[in-house]
Amino acid sequence: MPSRGHRPSIGRVAELAGVSPTTVSHALNGRRPVSAATRQRVLDAIEQLGYRPNVLARGLRTSKSQTIGLIIPDITNPFYPVLARGLQDVLGPAGYHEIISNTDGERDLERSALEQMIARQVDGIAFAVFHTHAEDLRPAIDVGIPVVRLGGRLVQDGVDLVHSDDEGGAAEATRYLLDRGYDRIGFVCGPEAEGPAAERVSGYFGALTERCVKPDPDLIVYTQFSRMGGMDGTLRLLGLPRPPRAVVCANDVMAIGALDAARQRRLDVPGDLAIMGFDDIEAATLVSPQLTTMANPARRIGQACGRLLLDRLSGEVTGPPSETVVPACLVRRQSA
Repeated sequence: MPSRGHRPSIGRVAELAGVSPTTVSHALNGRRPVSAATRQRVLDAIEQLGYRPNVLARGLRTSKSQTIGLIIPDITNPFYPVLARGLQDVLGPAGYHEIISNTDGERDLERSALEQMIARQVDGIAFAVFHTHAEDLRPAIDVGIPVVRLGGRLVQDGVDLVHSDDEGGAAEATRYLLDRGYDRIGFVCGPEAEGPAAERVSGYFGALTERCVKPDPDLIVYTQFSRMGGMDGTLRLLGLPRPPRAVVCANDVMAIGALDAARQRRLDVPGDLAIMGFDDIEAATLVSPQLTTMANPARRIGQACGRLLLDRLSGEVTGPPSETVVPACLVRRQSA
């Protein structure tokens, strides 16, 4: 038996089983033909060496790794750890663990993370994407890995979709400000307005149009999905010849940055500038003034994603992809 902390190599497993390292690899991933007798010899060698016997033995018997990949754009945004908790609420009792990859919302990093998840032989993937296109998900679909896309509206064969009502929520936030007498409303958005942010911009435009307020392109700024990005975007709006009297931010972290910008300009919130967020993260109640925002229930979204993945993995759900929409609701506080 190896000493504590020692991890036998695949070569040692192969030597004990009397097979090649390639055969051990094929037995582990279950995606190449290996006879039952050979698979059992590899299994016995792993158990004898103490090489994670419980997990690997189960994986060899079921051809499953008991892991789910979660790909997110920003692990420092409090929304995503809560989403991960919701996913684990469902997956944990079923014996699954999560592997989390951060991408900074960059397409190349999103594709690289997807490749790594496939290489790690995860059983399913939850993908909170911003720039990934349909073709980027094909490698996972082609090897039969269930994929749930978190956010956006892309309908794609082999990919289920779970998202909040981004468009409807942004429209409600904009209508709320219009009803309170703000007729010049800015929107602080993420780069290029892709993914969920694009839906929120669409909702903002829709609410203005239905109230016969002509949208002004100068009142939309594209920046980073961060506190600094929110401050920078709001300062750009405040620097206009006719600055807005209210701003809607694509998420709460950006809205906190908007509060920083107002403070820097010595503006009263909401007297001089009303600020709306989106997500209702815990920090929304810790800033002053507390954020008025649209609650985007991250934990419920994670739970819905976990249930979809388990249904696909168990075979209870087959057929075409599904779309699950989780409503967003207005939370009135002090900033607007």
